[in-house]
Amino acid sequence: MTVSQQVGQEMSNKAVSSGKVSAGEVAERVFSAIDNDSFYIYSHPQALTNVASRMEAIVGMQQPPDPFKDRPDVGQRLRQMLRQEVK
Repeated sequence: MTVSQQVGQEMSNKAVSSGKVSAGEVAERVFSAIDNDSFYIYSHPQALTNVASRMEAIVGMQQPPDPFKDRPDVGQRLRQMLRQEVK
């Protein structure tokens, strides 16, 4: 596995572990969305802030925002890992 793949995996693991949403909770949200005729189902609604920032940048034709703005320590560590791969 390359360092880039490791970074991607670490980011995914962090996202999943930080939310700590059980399969039962996800199932409940899915059934609720179906009952309410909702198109989108948010298993981790706390992540919507980052989604909104990203979409605003796209619509405004701006550079994407830093996804690690609220966790600079994580962003710095992942950037260092990626730089090591390039060398």
